[in-house]
Parts: sequence; structure tokens; C-alpha cells
Amino acid sequence: MPRRAVRSLAADKRGQAEGLVREILQGFTNKHAVAATLRAIAATAERVPTPPTLVWSGPQLPGDSVRTTSAIVRLIDEAEESVLASTYSGTATAPFVQALLRAARRKLSITVIADVSQQKDCAEAIRGAVPRARVLGFHDSVTGTARMQHSKVLVIDGHTALVTSANLSYAAVEKNLEAGLLVHDTSIASQITRRFADLQAAGSLRDLA
Repeated sequence: MPRRAVRSLAADKRGQAEGLVREILQGFTNKHAVAATLRAIAATAERVPTPPTLVWSGPQLPGDSVRTTSAIVRLIDEAEESVLASTYSGTATAPFVQALLRAARRKLSITVIADVSQQKDCAEAIRGAVPRARVLGFHDSVTGTARMQHSKVLVIDGHTALVTSANLSYAAVEKNLEAGLLVHDTSIASQITRRFADLQAAGSLRDLA
């Protein structure tokens, strides 16, 4: 049983795991109870969020594995239900916006929070390039005055989030030195989504006029 119990593990971990299973069996007389316990532990472990991945833009260095452009495009292209993004600036020709256009053709729900205080032309360019997208701007909830929107996040299907210093523009992801964290964690993704939803409910996020 110990060998069968660990056969799905990586080869370099099987020996130690097999020894631990043998120790557990020595302390219990019911092997079925042990098997059930191990299955419960394995099922719980599978639900542990994947550790964050550091994402860079700027010069390509030896050993670089994840870059902002490829991460953003891949995430959007793999989206199945929804894309939520925020940016200070952007251009219609940026890889990010072209990926949004492909998502729109797949009839996904797309929401972009963009700056309308100083970069309204960029917000309008994104809306023009991706007509299906809902574009929102940040405003003072009382006076309606446009306020600066400087966050840069991407949430895919409500379970994956990228938080980065990079604007979702060509210059930011290809030329500037930027860093961010890619997190596959429903809890983090939902907190970001809820924050934007609350801001919209409070009148701080409004549809692009």
C-alpha cells in the first residue's frame, strides 16, 4: 500500500513519502481509514493557491521566464468568461487591447477601468477598438469631477489576478522597467473585483461619457 499511495508523486519525493506512509500504517490498524485520511489531505493540498509569479517588463535577461506582455496576452486569450482590467493609459494597437478584441469576439464580459482625468483619449481609443468592452472612469462620487485612475490590474474569470506597475500599453510592457505579481487565487481576484464593484455602486466609477 505505501508504494501505491505515493506513485503519483514526483520521483524524487516518493522515497521519503513512502517511509512516512509506512510509519502511519504502523500506528493504525485500519488501512482503509489511513487511505481515506491521505485522500482528504491530498484533496486539501490541491486547493492551496499557487504561489505568486513575479512578472517583469523591460530588458530581456537570461533566465527570464515570464514577461508582462506574454503574461497579459496569454491570460486574456485563455479567458473563458470575463476580463476585468484597469490602466492609466493604453493604445488601440497595444497587444493587450488586441487580446481584448479577440476576447470580445468570443463574447466574453469585458470591463476596463481607465483614467479619464488626463488620459481620456486613451480610454476612448480602447472603447473604440473594443466596442463590446464596458469602459469606466474614476470620478469624485459627490461632484462628479474626474479623478486620476492609476491602478493597473487584470482579473481573469474571477480567479486569476495580475497586479503590476505597468500600464497596459505598448511602451509600458515593452520598453519601461516594470514589475508585477501574477496570482492564481480566487480570494485575491474576488477582492479586486469587489472593490471595483463597490466603487461603481458608490458612484465613483462611471461609464465613459
